[in-house]
Amino acid sequence: MRRPTVWRAALAAGLLVFSTALASAQGSSLQYTGQTIQIPGWHPTGTAGNANVDLLGYNPVTRMMYLADRTNKGIDVIDTHTNAVVGLIPMPATSVYTSPTGPNGVWVAVNLQQLVVTDGLQSVYVWDLRAPQAQPDVYTFPTTMGTDTDGIAYDPVNQVVYVVTDNPPEYLIGISLPYKTVVTQAALPVSADLIAFNPTDGKIYVAAEDAEGTPTNNAAGLWSFDPATGNFASVAKAGPACPGHGIDIDPISNVAVVGCAASPQAVANMAVNLSTGAMKFFSDQGGTDAIVFNPNTRRFYANGSNYTSTAAAGTALNCPTSNSPTNIANKRPGVLAIYDAMSGSPANLDGLTCGPSGHIVGVDPITNLVYVPTGQYPLDPATNTSGVNGIALFRDNNPPAQAPVSSAQATLTAAAGSSASGTVQTAVSGRKLRVTATASNLPSSGVAAWLTVPTTVTNEFVACAVNPSNHTAFCGEDLLGDPLIGATITLSVDSGSGGVAVARGPITGH
Repeated sequence: MRRPTVWRAALAAGLLVFSTALASAQGSSLQYTGQTIQIPGWHPTGTAGNANVDLLGYNPVTRMMYLADRTNKGIDVIDTHTNAVVGLIPMPATSVYTSPTGPNGVWVAVNLQQLVVTDGLQSVYVWDLRAPQAQPDVYTFPTTMGTDTDGIAYDPVNQVVYVVTDNPPEYLIGISLPYKTVVTQAALPVSADLIAFNPTDGKIYVAAEDAEGTPTNNAAGLWSFDPATGNFASVAKAGPACPGHGIDIDPISNVAVVGCAASPQAVANMAVNLSTGAMKFFSDQGGTDAIVFNPNTRRFYANGSNYTSTAAAGTALNCPTSNSPTNIANKRPGVLAIYDAMSGSPANLDGLTCGPSGHIVGVDPITNLVYVPTGQYPLDPATNTSGVNGIALFRDNNPPAQAPVSSAQATLTAAAGSSASGTVQTAVSGRKLRVTATASNLPSSGVAAWLTVPTTVTNEFVACAVNPSNHTAFCGEDLLGDPLIGATITLSVDSGSGGVAVARGPITGH
């Protein structure tokens, strides 16, 4: 699929200037831009039902941001070029809207240009963004697989979107988007909320809340699911310190940051080294749902609350509380946090900023703007009718984590059970960054192949042409971003029933 590519010459020049100008800002926290995007259909601050939202999803091809908007019973579409709402995708009439049901999760499968939404009941809806007037595909599951379809993760290696139900009995459900088939129905060993795909090992990581049946959250922490084997495994057991909700992953350091919710027990978010299971807690922020990683800055962003009167890490912000009469958790000071895994073990708290109360955050890795839905900003402990509601925009003043790439490469070695191999090259071609690759010893049944390349924008898809006569493939595609040096490229082959990882290799270059 041909996709628009940023003019790399201008991008490189801009990044160099940006890096020089802001070199002194390392470690700074987020700054409010002065803009809060107004949402049509929302009423003035203090009005009941406003800002009832859940997750954000981003489409780097069209530069559209999507917000699960329970107030408007649909998905708000925000053009990040102008930061204005340009439309609403209404949830189908078959969904029943009774608080606190969805929409919940929102995700864009970038290579397929499909929008995946969980409705907070028993269904998953998939819209084809290339045919916006078409009705969505609908996948509805029985109550024997739980209720409240919620968190979403897309695995581009096998082109399967995974969702969880987070009312018992909880399940992890996988849907092959190209084949429109349910391929995974796995009972979760713990209760779950949100999940994330890791391109380093191809696994799905589950933030374990363990809220149902064990009020003390003894099994809370982090679990993994391996699509290749269908097995779950415990990665880190945090217990009551972190009933897991949000999660995202830095594929270079192989570190996850987990949002710990379930007030009042959770008073700290958590970072986990996925290779060793080592954990680190951040007591300055808790009550967090979504955690979002920006591969351009290699930093994690979280919206939550300051649960301690004297921030444990020594950063007392004295942020204002809200005057919300209905949500005790929201009376705590609202704080936005930045975490990074480029230094520290396994990550560092890199900045705190007074922000809106709430639990959701999104990011545009092209502009590095952070999107924070809010019912009131700034917070005011005296009244809940001051300020404005909408999506408050914040900017991370740190420069990108790596300089523009001039060349990169990877050597792909066979995955378990495979004999495939290959080489990958990335080089500047005019105003674009182009990937080319060759692969050999593919499975004899292979009819399609592709690369998954982690970049500064997203996990990108590179199409390959398969030669069935000699079981080789040639791949070529222009990228949206730059390859993440140190991340892992995966070669997938489809033999007619879905993609399977056959070879992997680390990205090197400069």
